[in-house]
Amino acid sequence: MNQRKYTEKEKLAYLDKASEIGHSRARRELGYPNSWSTANSWAKEFNVTIALSELKAKSAAFNQWYRDEELLIAMQDVIDRGMEYINDKDDLSPDEYKKTVEGIKRAIETKNLIEGKATSRAGTESAQSSDEVFKNLLSAFEGDEQKVSEPESQEA
Repeated sequence: MNQRKYTEKEKLAYLDKASEIGHSRARRELGYPNSWSTANSWAKEFNVTIALSELKAKSAAFNQWYRDEELLIAMQDVIDRGMEYINDKDDLSPDEYKKTVEGIKRAIETKNLIEGKATSRAGTESAQSSDEVFKNLLSAFEGDEQKVSEPESQEA
């Protein structure tokens, strides 16, 4: 299969035309190059931006939304089915349970990523406050009572 080699002058003439009217119309009018991917590689080679037509831009945005919406539905289905599996099966082995929970976790993380939500959490709790909570709980268990901390009074 012989591929025609285009001169730099031909490439630049094409890119000049495509900058005005877009890849598709320029290819039809000039009769070259044979493929959109070749035309796009020329644009990249010469660092020329070819704007998409308004209709193509809207179509691309709609396709992205549609793909994301479908993925959200699929991830929610994975989460629902995983929860049903855990709740309905009485004789789950620890390994089956772990694998199912990991699958649900991945689906939730994927769903959050698509929705633009955080997929990880960094704690901001101080070690001192956690230590105090554990000490109070330990004291409550040892003394068979729960300690309720009194709120500090504020002077007016």
